[in-house]
Parts: sequence; C-alpha cells; structure tokens
Amino acid sequence: MSVKSIIIFFLVGVIVILGGILVFSNIQNKPSSNIIQNQSLLQPKLLVSEEEWDFGKVTQGEKPTHIFMVKNEGEGDLVITGVKGCCACIEVSISSNLIKPGESAELKVSYDTTDYVGKDEKHVFIYSNDPQVPDKRISLYVETEVFQIPLPQIPYLKD
Repeated sequence: MSVKSIIIFFLVGVIVILGGILVFSNIQNKPSSNIIQNQSLLQPKLLVSEEEWDFGKVTQGEKPTHIFMVKNEGEGDLVITGVKGCCACIEVSISSNLIKPGESAELKVSYDTTDYVGKDEKHVFIYSNDPQVPDKRISLYVETEVFQIPLPQIPYLKD
C-alpha cells in the first residue's frame, strides 16, 4: 500500500467515526428536546373582558372606576410583569400577577378627571409573558363637564 492510500483510508475512517459520534449524540439528545418543545407549547393567552371602556359623562373632579377581568385562556401560566396608565391621571392595579390557565384576575382602573374638561381618551397597558400579545392596550374614554351652580333668581322689586 502506498502512503497516499493509507492517508485516504485514515481520513475515511475519521469521517466515519465522527459521523457515528454525531448520530449517537443526536439520538441521546432527542428525548430532552421533545420535552423542551412540549413545554414551549404550554403558552399563556391573555384575554381582557373589554378592550375599551367609555366612562360616559362625568363631573370634573370625579374619579370613575371600572374593573376589567383579565383571563388566561392559554395552557401555561400567565405572568403579568406590569400594568401602567398612560399618564398620572390613570390609577391601575391588578389583583394577581400570576394567573393560572383558566383563571382570572381583576384589573381596577380609575380615571382622575380633576385637570380635564371635555372629551378625552387615555390608555392602560398590560405587560405579560403572552407570546402573541406581550403588551395589551385598553382604551378609555370620558367626557368631563364642569359643574356649574345656577345663580339664584332675584326678583326685581319696583318702588
């Protein structure tokens, strides 16, 4: 046998051995990758009872409140990482940051109309681990009116 034949035979042998190792390692890792894939299929799904809310007509200075239901319609745990109003006039709180599949939490939203007059639109944001909607927006509407006290009518007296 020539030196050239020995080198080719050696290289073919190394390639066959490395191929066998690669195939064997893929077979061993296959079940654990299936487990990871199955766990990733258990995803949460955030659903809000209303995507918008109209508080209607209110008197300036009132703080109308509405409670939204936030439900997890997915198969994995829904983690609420934050709830936030678009400005300081919106107060937001949620009853639970962890919502199990099929369960719900209350999202309480209050709108302080002290500094507003007329029609207004604001937004609330819910941040979560929902892969489809990681930042859910809820629209809020209000029409604020100034409360006016009617002046008393004084009858005109003739002399």
